[in-house]
Amino acid sequence: MSHIALVIIFGLLLLPGLFIAFVPMLPAFWYLLAVSAIFGIADGFTHLTLQNLGILAAVLLLSIAVDWSAGLLGAKFGGAAWKSLLFGMAGSLIGFFIFPPLGVFPGLFVGVLAGELFRKKDGGLALRAAAGALIGSVAGVALNTILALAFLILFLIFAIT
Repeated sequence: MSHIALVIIFGLLLLPGLFIAFVPMLPAFWYLLAVSAIFGIADGFTHLTLQNLGILAAVLLLSIAVDWSAGLLGAKFGGAAWKSLLFGMAGSLIGFFIFPPLGVFPGLFVGVLAGELFRKKDGGLALRAAAGALIGSVAGVALNTILALAFLILFLIFAIT
């Protein structure tokens, strides 16, 4: 099989990763890295070297940091206490399992809201902190989508050269 055909096939195989990146905590970047590694093996690491794969792995690590911190940072900037952030993390996990995959958003919101209501018992401040968590999560999804696009572009650059 020609190199260009291989790049096209694997480039197309990477496209679902862009859509998976829209949902927090789903393994979009693990998928992208696995497809890239398989391309490297199929190509004998001639075009996509191990160093290139390391750069793509760094993008994966950055996406993990974004996934786990965006909503929590939004909640913190919204005024949430650290205990409320733990409620938010628990809510995210519960929401993910109850309404996969988008249950993360309402779970985080409800978790932070509950944590703040238990802590302060002030509805307005609790709502502000929970809204900050939700805004942070949405911003994290947007950033991860940009990172997924950057991953795809880097892959194509590495694979073609």
